[in-house]
Amino acid sequence: MARPSRRRAAVALALVAGLGGGLLAPATAGAATTAHVPAAVQPLPGEWWWSAMGVDELHRKGTGKGVTVAVIDGPIDSSVPELRGRVASSRSFCNDPRRGTDFVKRSPRATGKDAEHATSMAALIAGSGKGTGPGGRGIRGIAPDATIRHYAVSYLAADGSYRCGVKLPDGTEQNQAIADAIRQAAVDGADVISISLVSNFTASMVGALQAAYGHDAIVVAGTPNENVVPQWPGLGNGVLLVNTVDRQARIPSFAVQGSPFISLTAPGKDVMAASYDASGWHSETVASGSSIATALVSGGIAALRSAYPSATSGQILHAVKDNVGLRKSGSGYETWFRRVGTDLPPVRTANKAYGWGIFDPTDAVAVDPTTLPKDNPFVREGAAEEPSVAEVAAAMGLAGASASASPTPSASASSAPAASTSDAGTAQDSGTPWLPVGIGVVVVALLAAGGVALARRSRGFGPIDPSHPDPSHTDEGATGDPTSQGAVGAEGRKH
Repeated sequence: MARPSRRRAAVALALVAGLGGGLLAPATAGAATTAHVPAAVQPLPGEWWWSAMGVDELHRKGTGKGVTVAVIDGPIDSSVPELRGRVASSRSFCNDPRRGTDFVKRSPRATGKDAEHATSMAALIAGSGKGTGPGGRGIRGIAPDATIRHYAVSYLAADGSYRCGVKLPDGTEQNQAIADAIRQAAVDGADVISISLVSNFTASMVGALQAAYGHDAIVVAGTPNENVVPQWPGLGNGVLLVNTVDRQARIPSFAVQGSPFISLTAPGKDVMAASYDASGWHSETVASGSSIATALVSGGIAALRSAYPSATSGQILHAVKDNVGLRKSGSGYETWFRRVGTDLPPVRTANKAYGWGIFDPTDAVAVDPTTLPKDNPFVREGAAEEPSVAEVAAAMGLAGASASASPTPSASASSAPAASTSDAGTAQDSGTPWLPVGIGVVVVALLAAGGVALARRSRGFGPIDPSHPDPSHTDEGATGDPTSQGAVGAEGRKH
């Protein structure tokens, strides 16, 4: 069912932050270019994902050069060292005079907390590696040569909520603003549309996604930073919905623990993502959240697209889905940040926490996607899906091409045998039905770093207090022992 989130609350910028604290090597398709920052420098805290994902190797083939990434978020500060010269345009979708007395002219640019979230996301995608950290270092973007186009759709209000206008705090304006921004980003030529926020459903989002697919754009969106049902726009059919993993490849306690709609996971815990305080921008701040994972997937896909500029969006997505991280584990396999070993089996069904696996652009870039199918492999079949399989195919100019659409939850229940909690490492002859490492549990405090306001109206809660942990996550002292979450979901998309 793709519409549960219609009842859910307003837009929430999905960044969960903790305490703590960049480098780049740009390249075009197959050739290295000038490094932005020397690579032989000791990594800063929060840069673990760089080596785990093998980004230096990725950059030998693609760094996002010639690729445009649309960042749909709050206002941005393009003057921080990481983003100077990297933001080609910035536009607010909260300036619509048709809203009458609720109209307020908003600038798409800002400084301070209001701009923190969007600025961090753009830096993780295309940051130069220059910043305010030790030695003038900052966030290294996974696609340092990509062009950023920015669209502001939500602003921090005096009461701590996020909205476009003044009188409608329920998210109505943000929902429409997100849809408008998706459509405009597609028209503006975005190759990747990165949305690190969640919202309610609005019918205009369906048409906006079709417009994006019609312009050959890949849409990437994040999950909420709590164990709940994912929300729009991530629930849109064909959207690459991203969940979070930590440096041990486990699902953190603040992340969604199980959903049939998750496409992939990516690093999103204890990552250097920067922050603002009264003294200014701090590049070395370490944070956590699905926003980070979403930005890294968006930037990684931009790097892939720059390596294969003639490949279509569907072909790039097939390369991504077919080359998720995987490694040997005893007699079986487990999800990892890279593909380690030989004769690794394909992953044939999605897992409820990891989706198809951990995003692995460095191994995906080794595969020529121009030989792969052109349809979107993350499209789901089912009467409730919006847009429908046929609508997505038609938008992509592939009417009738739905052969590789993912099955509905009920249809996939017998597509692969389930792994038990005791033998989650056992491989299946028909492919790996997803055998992730155990899901650790971690204590995470929610910090209002540019916008943690995950309102849970449908559950009777108000917005989460950013200064306190989610009350449902009381796992202090937990050992991080494996759970059965990954194993029992091995058969695929059951609710």
